[in-house]
Amino acid sequence: MRVTSTVSAVLLFDQAIFAGQFMSGTYDSLLIHRENATYSGISVLVVAVAAVLVRWPGRGPWWPIAACLGIFALVALQIVLGFARALTLHVPLGVLTILAAGALAYWSWRHAWPA
Repeated sequence: MRVTSTVSAVLLFDQAIFAGQFMSGTYDSLLIHRENATYSGISVLVVAVAAVLVRWPGRGPWWPIAACLGIFALVALQIVLGFARALTLHVPLGVLTILAAGALAYWSWRHAWPA
């Protein structure tokens, strides 16, 4: 859970970097931004699998599963808004997505896991 959530948070944070590079005139970064969106979505699903394993058989909390599904929904909405060029919604929703993934990764490192 720690590794998968951290990788996912980093991939999502990278989205902001690629978008900033594109807006600064490095137009090839838009392709990287688009490709990384796919990898980010897949990584969130991998975190969801880890969250299921934390719950069963790990007896951990259930809410990380719901959080992963919510973050995946945000990523999917981000992809739709990005292709629609609805930047007024795409940018702030991207910030929310990054914060949610970062909070989940933070929790995974702070949580006391059973030995």
